[in-house]
Amino acid sequence: MALVNGWRRARRIKFPLMLAALAIAMIARPAFASTYAAYIPLDSSIYDELDTLNDLGLADSYLSEIQPISRVEAARITVEAESKLSEMQNPNELARSIISELRLQLPDEVQWIEQDSEDNLPTMFHPLDRVEGEYVLSEGKRRELNTTAANGSGIDYQEGTPLLPNNDGLSTDQGSNEILRWSGWGGVGGFITGYGEGALAGPLTDSPSQASRAQLLTGAMVVSLGNTAISFGQEEMSWGVSHYNQLSQSNNGQPFPALRIQNIHPGHLPGVLRYLGLYRYQTFLGQLDSGRKYSRPWLSGQIITFRTLPNFEWGIEHTIMFGGSGNNNYGPGGFIGNLTGLSTGNSGQYNTNTRFGIFGKVYIKQLRDTQIYAEDLSEDFFQLGGNSGIKLPFKGPSYTAGIYVPRLTIDGRTTARFEYALTDKEYSVHSDSLYWTYNNALMGSSLGPGAWQANFEIDRWLNLQSRAGIDTFYTRRQAIATPFYSPPLRNTETGYGLALNFLHLPLEIAPLANSLGEMKARAGIEYVTDINYTNNDSFRALLQLSLAFNPSWGGLVWH
Repeated sequence: MALVNGWRRARRIKFPLMLAALAIAMIARPAFASTYAAYIPLDSSIYDELDTLNDLGLADSYLSEIQPISRVEAARITVEAESKLSEMQNPNELARSIISELRLQLPDEVQWIEQDSEDNLPTMFHPLDRVEGEYVLSEGKRRELNTTAANGSGIDYQEGTPLLPNNDGLSTDQGSNEILRWSGWGGVGGFITGYGEGALAGPLTDSPSQASRAQLLTGAMVVSLGNTAISFGQEEMSWGVSHYNQLSQSNNGQPFPALRIQNIHPGHLPGVLRYLGLYRYQTFLGQLDSGRKYSRPWLSGQIITFRTLPNFEWGIEHTIMFGGSGNNNYGPGGFIGNLTGLSTGNSGQYNTNTRFGIFGKVYIKQLRDTQIYAEDLSEDFFQLGGNSGIKLPFKGPSYTAGIYVPRLTIDGRTTARFEYALTDKEYSVHSDSLYWTYNNALMGSSLGPGAWQANFEIDRWLNLQSRAGIDTFYTRRQAIATPFYSPPLRNTETGYGLALNFLHLPLEIAPLANSLGEMKARAGIEYVTDINYTNNDSFRALLQLSLAFNPSWGGLVWH
């Protein structure tokens, strides 16, 4: 499954439609050999390490706009970065340390890549790949919004833990909470992979108020056919360019059951389309929860991202929610039309809710690889010319834009980021129960509708293994008066916050046979006026301490 390297001069071509591009992507590479595709949990430090290699200009084929990625893909990027680092006259010591860490975390997969044996693997089983224990002290009122009237319209959601978004929807109570997460994976026959991550969350003395203590966070069976991975199960997803508030898909809520198809390693489209550069894609079909008017609606999504030039990445994304009990007045043809978004009928028969987004990122080499990025996500369609007119995906736009300086200091150890996010008043909302939540948690940005947030963060690698940072943020949720909200929301909520983050990359623990241990911590405070659009104020605080352990004794292998 060799990756075609090198860049071609960009040419002006007509961008293909998303679904056509995805169809081509899925058939572009014949399936001659396969590998094991175990996907890395989104809270893993591996993503921080890969981002750092990309910041230092060593991961030219890393497309971070679609996550998670597989362990073998992370290993391929590691080997690529190490090869590029070896060609430098003055190798960066931080990069060298990061690569060493990744080799410790992905020893088998790096060996597969280096020995070109990822397509001829024995049956293996890793029952305990990683275990993580967390202590979370949470204080303050949760943000929430419930506008669902008797007919089920509007939106209903609540924060899992203040100041800790994008945490797989793990809910905690006020006060002290303990979280235990563990993950493992196995492969059979060289092309079938099973993996999963479970958790126990909440106070030891009681169950959390929003969920049962024991949860299966992620878990799926994957069949690899060449470079194509077909999986079914509960899998995390993170789409787009934002660092704080992914607009389309994020792990702010719990993963939902779905069938997914994606490529394991990036590649090139056939023919003239190869000039679009390296690409990755993902497409899925899943079902949501029953706690709404239209019980268990379908959710279908597609995303494709390209690195057309060494300094330019871009992509498009589309998702549609349809069906559900009482909203399924369509036949097989209507189901296919909704699934693809090509023919969604009309509201007189049944309702759908569509999102369409476009994003891009530019690297400015002359300014120490400064990154400028932006994303636009539209909510549902705008009817041009009434019900009989053309549907345009430009209604209710939400935005994210940011600038990231990965080498604020010449040694590459200090970074700075400013990001602004604005959500439309109709973001995640719909006139019926087709709103974008799962089990009472927002599936995209944690801001919710009618809000904006500005973040400014500075991080510093204290040494070659430890990083600390400070993040300041200002948030406003606007008072909104629309037919969705009854009674209208009168007060505008304002939040002023500060968070400190710390990460220590895995280090070998000699008394435990050189198993790996890593630590991360977060402390945050926020003062919120008129929280949840009421006349009440709230002081919110968070303390999180996490210790993770990767055993060195590996797994069981059958040749």
